Amino acid sequence: MARSFTRRDFLSGSLGVGAAGALHATLGPVGPVVRLGSGARTRAIATGATSGKPHKSAKVELTLVLCTLYGGNDGLNTVVPYESSAYRALRGQIAIAHDQALPLGKAGDIALGLNPVMVGLKALWDAGQVAIVLGVGYPNPNFSHFASMEIMQSADPSGDSTSGWVGRWLDASGSDPTRALSIGPNLPALFTGTRQQASTLADSTTPGSQLPGGDPAFMSAYSELEHPYAHEPALEAAVAQAGSNLLVVGRKAASALTEQKPPNPVSANSAGDVGNQLDIVAELIKAGMPTKTYGVMFSSFDTHTDQLETQNGLLSQLDAGVQNFMGDFQAVSGGLSPVIVIYSEFGRRAQSNASGGTDHGTASNIIVVGPSVKGGFYGELPSLTKLDDSQNLVHTTDFRRVYATLLAEILGVDPKSFLGARFAPMTFLG
Repeated sequence: MARSFTRRDFLSGSLGVGAAGALHATLGPVGPVVRLGSGARTRAIATGATSGKPHKSAKVELTLVLCTLYGGNDGLNTVVPYESSAYRALRGQIAIAHDQALPLGKAGDIALGLNPVMVGLKALWDAGQVAIVLGVGYPNPNFSHFASMEIMQSADPSGDSTSGWVGRWLDASGSDPTRALSIGPNLPALFTGTRQQASTLADSTTPGSQLPGGDPAFMSAYSELEHPYAHEPALEAAVAQAGSNLLVVGRKAASALTEQKPPNPVSANSAGDVGNQLDIVAELIKAGMPTKTYGVMFSSFDTHTDQLETQNGLLSQLDAGVQNFMGDFQAVSGGLSPVIVIYSEFGRRAQSNASGGTDHGTASNIIVVGPSVKGGFYGELPSLTKLDDSQNLVHTTDFRRVYATLLAEILGVDPKSFLGARFAPMTFLG
């Protein structure tokens, strides 16, 4: 088909920059990504009815859902050493009361409990579906939100990396644009490689929101414009492929959201926007989207003041969102087993400040949730009496050990190739 216009015409505005901009704002930048299943790890599980028939092996596909808490969530008031006199002395008026924490058991000789608003995660813990990795951090911690999040998302404590650890996996793995999806308009550095990046979706369960605005004539023209042709200059070919990928992702996501419904609410509490994002992910997983890694995000955890009210409200929404999400995946069924990983860029200072809050700190915890998770405590709780020179917690678990586990057990690759060195995987999925 002969063209009556060029991509340069389109991008310069002759065919409607507004509609094209809406498309990119909705779906975000897309680089070539790989088709799922090539190298992805599956797991044999025991299945069978309770009738006494022999169990047989079935393959379960693990899907990674990374939940980023921006602002530095306070780990000590999330997983609470509620019987510790040192904790109460450090935290003063913002300490979680002994009779309010939801008891989990002991890590070593320290009794730990969840924040009292996290009743959904407590139920999942009781079901053996929650792993809590204690004392997570990295050497020479950085107290800048931006620098520390860059470190956590790149898996490079030097801060020099130009790619995210998932982005490096994308670089190595192919070209399907649906393999890694981030919910929301901004693509985190986590999902950016040097050659490829994940796709983004609109933060809405409405199917039409995943498609660009514009009448059929515009869509036909845009689809034709972004069709790759042989012997094109490299830059034009890259633009065409990106545009084509945007349309592929939007159409597949819209179809999946049309086919499926959001999870029925399990929690009586509001799940807020993070719950909405997790609803989208649940629908896409149930629809069979060939996506190995999803990203959701939740902000405003920078609790310098009035921490009890602020953090408890945020954790309540997070708890409701996770509980609702997992309500659709309580047992491994149909080969589907999502694994939610909840992390933040750093924890908070051990001692509370004069404003009823906490300042930027160091070690925190990572919470891993799912039907294939081996529940329990992992790592070692940092000492509350042996702080560093800045009176911060000393990390006991390198965060890259968590990533090594996810790379090996979910993405099915050798972690060293993506982390730059070998870190011993943990056993919460092994």
